[in-house]
Amino acid sequence: MILLLSGGSGADKWSCFNPTKTKQENNYQYLCPQRMTIRMQKLLFTIILCLSTLLYAQAQTPAGFKVLSNTAALQTSLAATARSTQTIASDFNQVKHMKMMNDKVSSKGKFYFKKEDKIRIEYVSPFQYLLVMNGGQIMVRDEQKSNKINTRNSKTMQSVNKVMMDCMRGTVFGNKDFDVKAFDSKGQYLLQLIPVNSAMKGLFARIEVYLDKADNSVGKLVMSEQGGDYTEMSFSNKKINTSLSDALFSVR
Repeated sequence: MILLLSGGSGADKWSCFNPTKTKQENNYQYLCPQRMTIRMQKLLFTIILCLSTLLYAQAQTPAGFKVLSNTAALQTSLAATARSTQTIASDFNQVKHMKMMNDKVSSKGKFYFKKEDKIRIEYVSPFQYLLVMNGGQIMVRDEQKSNKINTRNSKTMQSVNKVMMDCMRGTVFGNKDFDVKAFDSKGQYLLQLIPVNSAMKGLFARIEVYLDKADNSVGKLVMSEQGGDYTEMSFSNKKINTSLSDALFSVR
């Protein structure tokens, strides 16, 4: 999803590499907001352990988890949580692992969700950057300019928008773009989303959603790309059903 994920071929990634700049400068340029619109169809989303499983496109059983073969009770619990959850506000820490650069870039910010279909991801460090999803509209803004995208004009963007909402609402079992595998540990559920259509396969190798059993809220997201890069997004200081103004989700 700069955001949670940015896929593409090696040529796409190195197109913004400048050999005259330092390694750190190139890392930030790779995530530069100015290139966000171009890569928007390759993002994400957006949701973390067992790094060895990130090397494989097929669902693996992570260490510390066991396969949850009967998901009926979990789906019922998630549906109940989704009905009762009106808003979510939290801090997040994001780490982008870039295989070609053999490096990682960390950032942090604020995350907001408001039922039914509003998300705000606000990066505050090391740069300021904003992404808002509201209905079928997406707005991205940096310190210089803002861009708007109508997801209704792109089936791929509709799928990206939907999976982000599903991850936050706990409704991923109903997403037909992914095959969902469930795993269980003492304190968490893990949902592994493996893309089943060609458009999503081009963006993701896998999405992993870690749910805290205490409240069924998303604790972590891991979004893996076909090229080996992956993004980890961890949520903390979560506040459920706190009052959030609609102005936070404005795409104007």
